[in-house]
Amino acid sequence: MSERAQIARGAIRERPFWLLVTAFTAHGAAVGTVAVLLVTYLVHLGHSPVFAASVAGLLGVLSVTGRLVTTGLQRRASAAHIAAAIFALQAAAVLLLPLVGRGTVGAIGCVLAFGLGFGVATITQPHLLAVRYGTAAYATLAGRIAVFTIGAEAIAPLGAVSLAHVAGYGSVMGAVAAACVLAAFALVAYHRV
Repeated sequence: MSERAQIARGAIRERPFWLLVTAFTAHGAAVGTVAVLLVTYLVHLGHSPVFAASVAGLLGVLSVTGRLVTTGLQRRASAAHIAAAIFALQAAAVLLLPLVGRGTVGAIGCVLAFGLGFGVATITQPHLLAVRYGTAAYATLAGRIAVFTIGAEAIAPLGAVSLAHVAGYGSVMGAVAAACVLAAFALVAYHRV
């Protein structure tokens, strides 16, 4: 058996790998949902479509900012803890959105806070995989995680639309917040093992 196969086989039998899967799958579901439904939700809150689309456009700009913040803070804290803190910030932002999002400042503030985490998973996941498992099996392990994360990003918005029709957008934002909190806790647990 090759070194790559041994590393990959060993990783998928360990708790840390599945904590990474949990963290980035939950976060992917949350980000996918917000990316698809944010404009609709802001319009639902009473904003014009132009305002909603403009504010939603901040997510892309902030993904770069979040990556820069994460990279800069890695000298002071672990990547897992930084990402967990940002995911928790995202949870707070989407929980506040139904409460303060009817106002311009509230909507912009919540989107800015959520947007910081848009690009964090993109740089944190590869870093955590490479640090724990090395690079020999990196592509194999990243591919296995991607099966879950990409599936969650694709399916979660569909489930969110169904939930919005049944229970309202506030419930959707609650589910997004719960996914972000789950992702944060999974990363904290990952760091401890």
